[in-house]
Amino acid sequence: MQTSIRKWGNSSGAIIPAAVLAKAGFSQGDTVEIEAVDGQIVIKPALPTYNLEDLLKASPSEAMALDDEDRAWLHEAPVGKEI
Repeated sequence: MQTSIRKWGNSSGAIIPAAVLAKAGFSQGDTVEIEAVDGQIVIKPALPTYNLEDLLKASPSEAMALDDEDRAWLHEAPVGKEI
């Protein structure tokens, strides 16, 4: 399938046909990484970025529950250079 590269502001762009987009597993609005590799333009899904706050919010509350062993460990005195 062919398409053409067109001027788009100070950049250039190409129309990706819906069938190609679907076959590659992309949807409109997806964030992607784009790079030139050995004379080819490679488009791949962008890796998500995470922060601790969002990860903790998404974690089930039971994953945060401390058992007796956890509680005992939290209150032990340092034995090395932990501080």
